[in-house]
Amino acid sequence: MTQAQELGEYFLSLPKDERPTAIFSSPFYRCLQTAKPVSSALGLPIYVEHGLAEWYSPVAPGTGLHPRPGSAESLKQYFPEIDPSWSSVWYVSRKGEDVQQIHDRTDGFLEAFTVEIDRKFPGKHSRILLVSHAATVITLVRSLLGDRDLPVRVGCCSLSEFERIPDKQRTLGSWKAIRLADGSHLKDGASRDWGFEDIEIAGGKVVDDPGVPGSELLDEKDEPVGSQIHISSNL
Repeated sequence: MTQAQELGEYFLSLPKDERPTAIFSSPFYRCLQTAKPVSSALGLPIYVEHGLAEWYSPVAPGTGLHPRPGSAESLKQYFPEIDPSWSSVWYVSRKGEDVQQIHDRTDGFLEAFTVEIDRKFPGKHSRILLVSHAATVITLVRSLLGDRDLPVRVGCCSLSEFERIPDKQRTLGSWKAIRLADGSHLKDGASRDWGFEDIEIAGGKVVDDPGVPGSELLDEKDEPVGSQIHISSNL
């Protein structure tokens, strides 16, 4: 049994009122592979969200752009569990992100995401599973807890669980952690853990990564980027 299958079995073993009621996944294949057994076990569709996508450090000059997976509709042919009715609220720049920018991304994504969940599914989902990558999970954790310096290492198929602090209306910094990067539900525990301390630094900055070979010749546009919804505030 793979760790993704173990994850699905774990959620199925929980009382029904403790199971996720919705699954949102990064569009990258390995996250969809993780979400698939959970979707099958719980009988829930997978919603694809580009705001949960992989982190790439800034693209090296002259090497094009980083990859971006296809639309939910195009991915559905490989993962029939996908429900393409959800439109991503955030798109990551294909030019890459430095460490501050990925933190800014998950801050912005979470604010847009909670607004759209309330709009599209009013009062329906109180336990949402987000399936993402180590770096993105770490910054999501820090955004929810309001601490960008929190030391966290994330392993494959580990779980972080949060509960909103009563009377807190804001999205960022308004949650308490029930568990962080926990692998106790897995037979052999979480594997291949990663943290931001593992990144390669040069001159105080993240080392650039090359883009997709050939993309520099295609004059591809880096769009859409950022929030895809309008958020108003009366504060």
